[in-house]
Amino acid sequence: MTLSDLSIKRPVLATVMILILVALGVSSAFTLKVNDFPNFDIPYVTVTITEPGVSAQQIENDVTKRVEDAVSQVSGVKHITSYSNDSISTVLIEFTMETSQAEATQNVRDKISASRGDLPDDIDEPIITKLDINSQPIVSLAVGGSLSARELTNLVDDQIKPQLQKVNGVGEIDTYGYSAREIQINLNKDKLVAYGLTTTQVLSSLANENMDVPGGNLKSGKQQITVRTAGKLNKVEQFLNLPVAKVNGVQLYVKDVAEVVDGTEEQDSLGFYQGQPAIAIDLIKQSGSNTVSVADDAKKAVDELKQQLPPGVTIDLVRDNSVMIKDSVSDVQNSIVLGSLLAVIVIFMFLKDWRSTLISAVSLPTSIISTFFIFNMMGYTLNNVTLMALSLSVGLLVDDAIVVIENIIRHLHLGKKPLAAAQQATSEITLAVMTTTLTLVAVFLPIALTTGLMSKLFKPFALTVVFAVLVSLLVSFTLVPMLSSRTLRLEERLPKILLVFLNWFNGLFEKLGEVYYRLLAKLLKRRLVTMIVVVALLFGSFSLIPKLGVEFIPQRDEGELNIVGTLDSGLNLAAAGNINSKILEIINKNPEVVKTFSTVTTSKVSYYVKLVDKSERKRTAQQIAAVLRKDLQSLPGVQSYVCLNSAMGSALKTVSFNLMGDDREQLQAYAVQAQRIMSSIPGAVDVSSSYRPGQPEVKLQIKRDAANDLGVSTAQAGSVINTMLTGTVVGHYEDGDDRYDVRVRLAEGNRKNLDDLRNIYLLSQNASASGGTNLISLNQVCDKVFSSSPSTLEKYDKSKKIELSCNLDGVTQGDFNSAFSKKVAQELNLPAGYKLFAGGTSEMMTESFGSLGQALILGVLFMFFVIAAQFESFIDPLAVLLSLPLAIIGAIIGLLVGGSHLSMMSMMGIIMLIGLVAKNAILLIDFAKAEIRRGTERSEALIIATRIRFRPIMMTALVMVTCMLPTAFAFGQGAELRAPMAQAIIGGMITSTLLTMIIVPIVYSLLDDMKRVFSRKPSAKHEEKLHTVL
Repeated sequence: MTLSDLSIKRPVLATVMILILVALGVSSAFTLKVNDFPNFDIPYVTVTITEPGVSAQQIENDVTKRVEDAVSQVSGVKHITSYSNDSISTVLIEFTMETSQAEATQNVRDKISASRGDLPDDIDEPIITKLDINSQPIVSLAVGGSLSARELTNLVDDQIKPQLQKVNGVGEIDTYGYSAREIQINLNKDKLVAYGLTTTQVLSSLANENMDVPGGNLKSGKQQITVRTAGKLNKVEQFLNLPVAKVNGVQLYVKDVAEVVDGTEEQDSLGFYQGQPAIAIDLIKQSGSNTVSVADDAKKAVDELKQQLPPGVTIDLVRDNSVMIKDSVSDVQNSIVLGSLLAVIVIFMFLKDWRSTLISAVSLPTSIISTFFIFNMMGYTLNNVTLMALSLSVGLLVDDAIVVIENIIRHLHLGKKPLAAAQQATSEITLAVMTTTLTLVAVFLPIALTTGLMSKLFKPFALTVVFAVLVSLLVSFTLVPMLSSRTLRLEERLPKILLVFLNWFNGLFEKLGEVYYRLLAKLLKRRLVTMIVVVALLFGSFSLIPKLGVEFIPQRDEGELNIVGTLDSGLNLAAAGNINSKILEIINKNPEVVKTFSTVTTSKVSYYVKLVDKSERKRTAQQIAAVLRKDLQSLPGVQSYVCLNSAMGSALKTVSFNLMGDDREQLQAYAVQAQRIMSSIPGAVDVSSSYRPGQPEVKLQIKRDAANDLGVSTAQAGSVINTMLTGTVVGHYEDGDDRYDVRVRLAEGNRKNLDDLRNIYLLSQNASASGGTNLISLNQVCDKVFSSSPSTLEKYDKSKKIELSCNLDGVTQGDFNSAFSKKVAQELNLPAGYKLFAGGTSEMMTESFGSLGQALILGVLFMFFVIAAQFESFIDPLAVLLSLPLAIIGAIIGLLVGGSHLSMMSMMGIIMLIGLVAKNAILLIDFAKAEIRRGTERSEALIIATRIRFRPIMMTALVMVTCMLPTAFAFGQGAELRAPMAQAIIGGMITSTLLTMIIVPIVYSLLDDMKRVFSRKPSAKHEEKLHTVL
């Protein structure tokens, strides 16, 4: 007994089966998390090591190289990228996608630990972190007001951050523009010289003060008493009276040689909100948490904080990523609802009966709601990818139901009773419907089985489609025949006007069907000519692909821009702040700008720009970015680029190429040429190189003979200079629960220019036997050498690297990459040992399209196996597979009409389209084979099959096209991602539907002739007939 027969005979059982799925889906829907994209791990691990006061070149030699050698031995390493800056080494290790991120992180940690002895002794503890793309800032705040920078910092530390950390789902809180408290002991250079003291002596004395020293335990009778030496200072003023040294029998104190200031750390960055100084706070959610709920809770906490803040202090919401996610999810939901309504209307127009329409439509909510249960089981979230899959599956979810119920109605018209019609009609097409659904599963399953970024991103999409269509298949074999057997009637009880319209509508398709039947009969006699015309049409459509252009992922207009300005080398923070103000003036010329927040360092200015909603502005974010880009070009002292907020990173450029070689100076020369070539390609904007001219540098070259004679070591000289200019932390000052650094440094007025270096003195180890001191001027043991050095030294897989990057305007990524690579090959003659290759999103695009191509080939192969199993033939499935290119014709046209490019999103639509085309072809051939088995002549059987399947094929195609329209022409948040999929499906469905019922019968007949030729020697009469047909 088949499932459909069981459902008809036991309706309660069938209903309960489906209701269980629906109930599980409803309960799961309330627990699903809402995010922008699926949660997945990219196995990247970062090793960061700090060695204060060391140049970038020395960092590369002593730290970076040794880290690279250590981590290259870890299993699964794909690429190693390193950045050596002054005092900091950063090594980014990329692993193959199959590698567990947790295992990779632990393996790297073990290797660094084992290599600790090979690294310099004075490095800070290595920081090893994994890249978690799921832990992203979801809410950004700006704290400003009338308080001083230090008071705002204390307020953020003591009141704001602790309350925000209590928000459920908040993982980390990052802050920018801080001005933390610091106790500063500012040495007076002249007084040090007058007393014959050096910083070494001062540091040594202070290091032994301001501390509590445990003394142990003392037993007194039955008591045990803890003893400790209390030397901690509890007032800042007490630092003035700390002893420093005795000179000529006189005790000197800190107050004699220095000034003690309860001040703030020297800022290395500034923050500005709407042009006013502010502290930025980024709330980073925990991996896997619900973005929307975390953001909502955070905003409630901010509202509570506003009531508690001192007068004159403000806390503003700068960015809220949950708004975009809510809008995007809402837009997809609206597309699903509208698409479902349109699908139901089209079904009704064909069936002319509300009962059959509602029976067909019951699979829509049932399948969608039941899929939520699968989401919950798989740990999926409601996000752009899974919801896109559901919105594009609306037409699929009624497809099987339409086929079943249309066949039941056909049997009713043959005079059968509803019960018999339901049983026989469903049984007649059970195998064919199962096969058509399994072909769709076969197409998408390889995407879930492949590896790489493409699989991680689109596996939820593929499995969502698979789950949804399998549930719809279950509904089609249970509820649809059961309800049809009890409710379907042939009576038409509709208003006369509506009935007239529906009869006219169906009459059009009947006339179109007659045209098809006559055309097919003629073309079956001219098969080769027809195939030549179709092949020519196919190749003609392929010639349109260059006009489409290729891109990785479509850009979304989220109403957010990121501006990054790289400053000329050698600027101080104040000069950088002036450039920041000029950039703000340019930004504010655009009326669409709502909010701005910027962070400023001595090397870079970064702006976040919020625009009004795109429904309220005439210009797109891309157009505004183009205007800003042009205006910023005239600003001196800074090289800027403008990016849209994107799915792949907020400030990532579209195109990135890596130039690698052995000699860094030669590499820089080639980079200049490559940058010129990149700038010459039409559409390239924001062209830049990662190589920056070095900032001014003074090398104090030790005169070794003189230094040795005077008793001065290199280490001593370096330590004194570092203390004088940067400062040395000699301890901490505790105020309540807070702890602050105590820094000893030369007073600011004594370290403003190069002349101040002349008056730095060192302590000679050749002191007189009487105990006197001998001060040596720095000039006596050092020569000043003026030079410049790159601020960053980059390497890729242990080879020296320079990155060339740009954004694009008016040209697609694929076209640009092709043009650039071609021109480089013509104009840039790289010698052996040097190479230029795509990186960043360009590399991702190449790898992802390759993986998708493999998945598509595997999917078609799986589809072939499924169809072969049903037809019990390895030849007949070729008729289905050879019809698949028909969909490509329309898909290309659909993308061109929609103004979209060939991207990962449109390719997913094409994959879905292939499954849809195969479904129609399978049903057509299945009916034809059934007629042939009944003894009907082959050509007549093909025409009969086309006549029987014409109506359901046209119905399912029109349903699919109409329910795709809301997605194809949506304007809401995230529509740029979804539209290419729908446009490809609409165009492909139109052309494939129009051609399938012509080409599939012709191809089947040709293959059938081949089978006959190879299975037996044909008679002379048959050969003559075959020749006549051909």
